Amino acid sequence: MKLRNKRALSILAGLVICLLVLEGAARLAGFIYKAYWTKNREFAAGDRQAVKISCLGDSFTFGVGAGFGQDYPAQLEKLLNTKRQPKKFICYNRGIPGNNSSMVLKNLVRNINADKPDAVILLIGSNDSTTLEDSDDYLFRLADKAKIAQILLRADIILSKSKAYKLFKILVLNLKNKLHPGLDLAQINAQEESAFPPKKVQGAYKSPDSAKKEAYLVRAESLRSERKFDEGEKVLTQMPAGIDPRDRRECLLLSDIYYGQGKYDPAITMVKSYIENNPQDAEALFKLGENYFSRGENNSALKQADFQEAINLFNRALACADSDDFMLKAGGYGYLSRIYFSQGNKPLATEMIDRAAKFRPHSSFIRQFKRVIRESSLAQEEKGVFDRLLDYNLGRIINLCHTYNIKIILLNYPREPAGGIREKISGEYKAQFVDVGAGFSRALSAGQTDLFSSDRAHPNDKGYAVMAETISKTLLSTGVF
Repeated sequence: MKLRNKRALSILAGLVICLLVLEGAARLAGFIYKAYWTKNREFAAGDRQAVKISCLGDSFTFGVGAGFGQDYPAQLEKLLNTKRQPKKFICYNRGIPGNNSSMVLKNLVRNINADKPDAVILLIGSNDSTTLEDSDDYLFRLADKAKIAQILLRADIILSKSKAYKLFKILVLNLKNKLHPGLDLAQINAQEESAFPPKKVQGAYKSPDSAKKEAYLVRAESLRSERKFDEGEKVLTQMPAGIDPRDRRECLLLSDIYYGQGKYDPAITMVKSYIENNPQDAEALFKLGENYFSRGENNSALKQADFQEAINLFNRALACADSDDFMLKAGGYGYLSRIYFSQGNKPLATEMIDRAAKFRPHSSFIRQFKRVIRESSLAQEEKGVFDRLLDYNLGRIINLCHTYNIKIILLNYPREPAGGIREKISGEYKAQFVDVGAGFSRALSAGQTDLFSSDRAHPNDKGYAVMAETISKTLLSTGVF
């Protein structure tokens, strides 16, 4: 018995010694790597050491509502380089309209490997309850699974203080990222467009000036694919003879570009002018409904009226669609399901999402939204689900940045009051916080009323300047850089 105890103690002591040696080796390797990395960065940057910042998020980071180069990352880079001459700052805009916190988490390692940033600035969460791609919201509808997820997160945070665990974790994450690289929303949309190309309308009107306009249209279509909507708008405004309201290609292209910037009012006007002469065009009716739906989501005063108009338009589009136009039918029923669900009509929402699933049975969004409808209850409970999901995702994002020795800065949204969930989470997980909402309040109090774009949700050029100024002041005054 004593011999067995001695052997057990010897094995335990051996394991402890091995862990200590591994920890020491990991710390030494980290020190050598950091010294080598710093030296190479200094050599590459010359006299001014480059500080690289990855700005992650949704449409508020992408810059919906602003002109080219007026998004907050672009303006922030200019401000930091003006105010801190000894260092050079590079800000990468990695914002994707429609992004949710689960998507940011999934693609974080890929963005870190691509940018190799010194810091990450993150503004996310507004789409968690609407964009359900990659979402784990179902975990937080079940109390037991939510507790397990939080326990695992806490354990990961504690273990991440060990250099050996961090080194092992980074190796596993990098290997996983190489084997299964994530897709962002733009790539998902590109795959969808490739798998389900839009149907061509036979006999569509062609403007007499089409030949002269062709180069402008091709360029604008390319910019739309690259999500450079503001540049695409400038190209179309310079097009000879302007937009012909009878030309399908021109009208729908410009409406797409307006929609991509959150300019729903001019997009609605543009599509309406085309539909007056083409009332049976299913795709045009669908796009008009999509604009009413998005405007209603972003403007509470117009929500009910816009949602009702969207319902009428989606039903008209579905009635006009060809029997094999699966993409449009799935999209139309999907939107109807979301509207009915937001209005509390769960049976009709279920019926619509089931119809959408018949046309696109493998769509991850449709599958996830079916689960949301099935497991949903009261509106307040729904908010609690997505708050818990955001808490979990941000906790993992912050801890991953800490694992990679990257500074992490959380922002709140322009209209978000002090003490919101992002501020609370930043304190809980020890991340730097910048109160963008307070910056907007100060600007509005000072008389700067014109800070938002036509959708009244996203900032305009001046609004993004307020964001950039608030961020730069906070970061420089707190000594983050």
